[in-house]
Amino acid sequence: MVLSLSILLVFLLTSYVTYLTYLKRKKITTMTGMMVSMSSSTMASLTLGIILAISLKDNDLILPTMIAVSIGMVIGHLTGKPVSLLASLNGILSGIMGGMMGAMLGVMLNPSTAVVMIYFIIVVFVLVNILLILLIHEQTQLSGKRP
Repeated sequence: MVLSLSILLVFLLTSYVTYLTYLKRKKITTMTGMMVSMSSSTMASLTLGIILAISLKDNDLILPTMIAVSIGMVIGHLTGKPVSLLASLNGILSGIMGGMMGAMLGVMLNPSTAVVMIYFIIVVFVLVNILLILLIHEQTQLSGKRP
């Protein structure tokens, strides 16, 4: 149950950040786009890698890594593409890194403490996404005030 809700939360928040980036793409600078793309894809693939590795309860890293890396690459591309190719590439590479790290951490966790780690990473995921949303709003409000 916790795993399903966690995956749903990751999907919804990441979709919202991607949509917000697409919506305000004209006012977002390349550096902000790179930061949003990198942070969004890293956090989503890291969180999904941990969840998948825990839920599959297998010491095999292949499937959780492949799924988390693939999803992270897609998120990185979709979030960065509206801003620039550089932001897209940054997001893709960050998705690869986050997916591998998440799967490795998830496999190494003790089953008795796995739920605590899921709660912790979900809290971190939500905080980072809230900061990304605030960053996008701040960047788009400042763009009209520049000389």
